[in-house]
Amino acid sequence: MPARKKAAKSARKAAPKKVAGRKKVAAKKAAPKKPAAAQAAPSAIGAMTHHMDYTTHDLEGVKRFYTSLLGFSKFNEDKNFNYLWVETGNSSSIGFMPPMRDMGEASPAKEPTLYFIVKDVDSAYAKLSAKGVMFEGPPADMPWGHRVIRTTDPEGRSVMLATPKAKM
Repeated sequence: MPARKKAAKSARKAAPKKVAGRKKVAAKKAAPKKPAAAQAAPSAIGAMTHHMDYTTHDLEGVKRFYTSLLGFSKFNEDKNFNYLWVETGNSSSIGFMPPMRDMGEASPAKEPTLYFIVKDVDSAYAKLSAKGVMFEGPPADMPWGHRVIRTTDPEGRSVMLATPKAKM
C-alpha cells in the first residue's frame, strides 16, 4: 500500500470520535483527473517523427560533420549494418549507410537540401566557421522569411541552417 494511503488510514483510526448531535458532512470525492490531451500530429497521416535516410560513400566523414562539427550529440552507429543514425530534433532524425546491393541507384540524381531550423543562425555561423566549416557566404535574409547559411556535407549534400526572421 502506498505510504500516503497508510498515513490516511492511520489518521482516520486515530481521529477522535464524533460527538452525538453533530451532522455528518459527506466527504467530497476529488473529481477524477482527466488525462492530458494528446497533441495532434501535424499531418493527416498521424506522423510522429520525420526521418530521412541517405546513402554515403564516406560514413566516417558524414559522422564527423553531423556530430563533431554541427554538434548533434545524440547518435548511434550500428556496425552490423554500417549505419549511422543522428537525432536532429525531438521528432526528427537522419540516417546514413553505404549503398546496398540490389537496392537500385546508389544516389538519386539530386538529393534534397537538409534544412535545419536553429535558434540563431548568426551565432551558428560564427561557431561553425571557427571549427573550419566553409559556407557559401555569410548569413542572408531570404524572401520566404528566414535568415540562412548554406554549406555542404563531405559528399556534397546541400545543408542549410536557418532562423525565422522576427516579424516586423
